[in-house]
Amino acid sequence: MKRILLLIALALTTALSAQGQDKYLVRVGAGDSLFESLVFHPAAGTSHYTYSGHWFADFHYKLTRVISVGGQLDWQSICWDREEDAFRSRNYDLTILPTVRFTWLNRKWVRLYSGLGAGLLIAFDNEGGREFAPAFNLNSIGIQFGDGHWCGSADLGLMASLKNVNHIYYFGARILSVGVNYRW
Repeated sequence: MKRILLLIALALTTALSAQGQDKYLVRVGAGDSLFESLVFHPAAGTSHYTYSGHWFADFHYKLTRVISVGGQLDWQSICWDREEDAFRSRNYDLTILPTVRFTWLNRKWVRLYSGLGAGLLIAFDNEGGREFAPAFNLNSIGIQFGDGHWCGSADLGLMASLKNVNHIYYFGARILSVGVNYRW
């Protein structure tokens, strides 16, 4: 009986100490569509377009004090009126990225990090078209601020997805993104 109680106490102690280490992080947020609004559609000659911006969710698991791995889903939609036939065209981009993050400053209230992601973009539209392309995310610097389970973050980086020079989905998207995080 003493051994069972000792094992239960050891398991509880391990579980409670692991909670204090903030092993897991879930983040939801939004990023800009700077490339799409300044470069892509003006160059294509389209007008009357709207963007949803980039909406994302990611999950990270801390392997060490410095390295964490995870995955990210990013969603954006672009709608515009085609002038030749008065049709409202809608394009949707879903990006799936496995990621790695490097935390290079880890303080109680502030964490600074950088990260990389590489995966797949799935582009589809309201006319039944579907295409796939490689996608990349470079997070040059991110800051996570707050103490406790809830915290915020802001990232400065770059997302890119292109098949070739004629099929550039975005190159320079999500330069700035902000998120709300929950860690445990």
